Amino acid sequence: MMSRRMLSGLACTGFAILALGCSSKSNQGLLPGAVYAASAVQVYRNAELTNVMGSDQYGDEPDSHIQGQTWFLKVKDPKEKVLAFYAQQFPNAERTTNEDGSVTFRILPQGAEPGEDVHVTVADGEIRIGENCKPGKIKSQ
Repeated sequence: MMSRRMLSGLACTGFAILALGCSSKSNQGLLPGAVYAASAVQVYRNAELTNVMGSDQYGDEPDSHIQGQTWFLKVKDPKEKVLAFYAQQFPNAERTTNEDGSVTFRILPQGAEPGEDVHVTVADGEIRIGENCKPGKIKSQ
C-alpha cells in the first residue's frame, strides 16, 4: 500500500508534467493546417505566430501548379542565435543567403512528392516557415 507521502509526490509530479505540457506550444498549434512543416520543423522556442499566408504558383508545364502556405513568427532572440538553432536542426539543408540578409534553409520532408518542400527563413526578429505542396493537400482553414 502506498504511503500518503508517495501519493502526494506522485500527484505533484503529475501536475508538474501537465503544467509543462500545457505551457509549451506544439508545432501543430503554431503551424495550423501544416501538411509537412509541423513534423519536419521544430519551431524555435518563444516564437509567436503573427500571421499565416497562402499562395498558388503556376509554371509553364501542365503539372507545375503548387500551393503554398507560410507562417510568420516573431522572435526576440538575436538572428545569429536563431540561425544557429536551425543550422543544427538542418545540417544538410540547402542554405541560401537572401538579398535582404535573411537566410533560408530548404529541406525535402519525408513523403514529399517532386516539387514539394519545406523552408525556414530567418530574418532579424522574424522566422518564416513555409511549405509547397501539390494541389489539394493543403486544407482551407
